[in-house]
Amino acid sequence: MDAAGMTREEAERLPLERQFDLLGERYQAMQELMTHAQRMVSPNIWTWTSHGFYPGSGDAQRWSMRGATPKNSYYLSMSRTIKLPGASGAVEDAELMVEYFEAQGWSTTLRQVDARRYRVDAMTDEGFWFEYQVRPHGQYSLGLHSKVFWCDRDALSSAVIDRIPEERFDIEESPPGEYIPFPKWSDPVVPKTGSSE
Repeated sequence: MDAAGMTREEAERLPLERQFDLLGERYQAMQELMTHAQRMVSPNIWTWTSHGFYPGSGDAQRWSMRGATPKNSYYLSMSRTIKLPGASGAVEDAELMVEYFEAQGWSTTLRQVDARRYRVDAMTDEGFWFEYQVRPHGQYSLGLHSKVFWCDRDALSSAVIDRIPEERFDIEESPPGEYIPFPKWSDPVVPKTGSSE
């Protein structure tokens, strides 16, 4: 079974529109979680290192499933970084995020990865995985990842990408809470640069 408790056969019977809507619900839930966690660190501008809406290949992920391939499974991942003035990678900075995660009731761990980095991991009630890293140069990163779901990944990827206006892909930074809205199934397919349509 996948992260939603569905077998591969059950997921394959879902219409593409339903797969699309489920991905959108997961994306929205993750963006809300990300927003709250970012604000615990800083309300200022964060740099995007991944948008989060693209269904990545689920076959080689931490929670992959037997039989998963790049065509029949996906996961979602989003990440942001921020350079904090005066930050030096102190363990106390990591402990602030530990306190926040634990206050949500989430299973949380803090470890020193090496002499220059602390990392906090937390698993949310919805089954999403946070990782927060603090470094001596003050560039801190926050990532959020889903578990793996069955799908028709080629069709699902196209359905999402084709409905997002090209200019939205140019966004590279924003304050917490600003992100690319997930499209609706009823949205028109948007021709991209170089398209013959």
